[in-house]
Amino acid sequence: MRALHFRSTEEVAPDQRARYWRDSVHQSVVEMDLVPTEPHEFFGRIELCPLARIVPFQVQGSPQRVSRDPVEIARGDKNAYYLISQPLGAWRIRHAGHDHLVQPGESVLVDSRIPYEFVFGAGLDDLSVEMPIGWLERWIPDPARLIGRPLQATGGWGLALRGAKEALVPRALARLPLPDELVEDQLGALLALASGCERLDARVPRGPFERGVEAIRARLSEPGLVASDIARDSGVSLRSLHRAFAAHQHTFAGTLMQVRIDEAARLMVERRFRHLTIAEIGRRCGFLDGSHFARQFRRLRHVGPRDFRASAGL
Repeated sequence: MRALHFRSTEEVAPDQRARYWRDSVHQSVVEMDLVPTEPHEFFGRIELCPLARIVPFQVQGSPQRVSRDPVEIARGDKNAYYLISQPLGAWRIRHAGHDHLVQPGESVLVDSRIPYEFVFGAGLDDLSVEMPIGWLERWIPDPARLIGRPLQATGGWGLALRGAKEALVPRALARLPLPDELVEDQLGALLALASGCERLDARVPRGPFERGVEAIRARLSEPGLVASDIARDSGVSLRSLHRAFAAHQHTFAGTLMQVRIDEAARLMVERRFRHLTIAEIGRRCGFLDGSHFARQFRRLRHVGPRDFRASAGL
């Protein structure tokens, strides 16, 4: 079996977790700054399964902002490319002059020699692969054209890349009875095909309603989120945003509530989040008042949150 490396904030006292988490990521990945957006009950965990050349890893944690600035780049003694995605949640990346709201399953190539900022507003559930600079550039001679830009994940080679990448979960990879080089070549070939055969940013055109819903999903954990914030993220006026929602028989407030409750329901039934209390799940979805969360959950799901979770056996 391959070696599986694991670190979790559950190993230290609550008041030490943020610092412990930053140190863990520095040692396991690369120097960067990590700022929890919800300091209370902060948690994070990382699992790695190094292969001969590349290092697949999985990171889970509370909502947070991750950044790497020129000072950290100069201070660090390691640089690499990283292929980053979240299978289930949207997240924001600012890197190499690009600013994108990355959709679930889409991968982004990151160069640790260039400053970046990631915002995981709904929590961190990341699958990444660390790739040596020379190894990556053997597969993609001109990676600069890809840096910071999401790769398609809904069809063609992009979908194949997504499937291969999401199979590189460290715990499953540790037991995979295949040579390291075979796994690495599979990923390299699919990355080259996905980046070379599909036009970048060739997404289906999205109107203000679709962009608004995406922005809500990316920021649903913010208790004070208002329509003007989403209009700004969507690149439209406040009036245009409300008109777009009305044209789809929705309101901003109703959509925000539905998205928050849907995310809360997802967290409640996924086993890896079973350590979270109902109150913490509510806070992660933007509810500061537990009773308000329970009322809205019952209104939209026709069952209370505790009974809903119990029905899933958690």
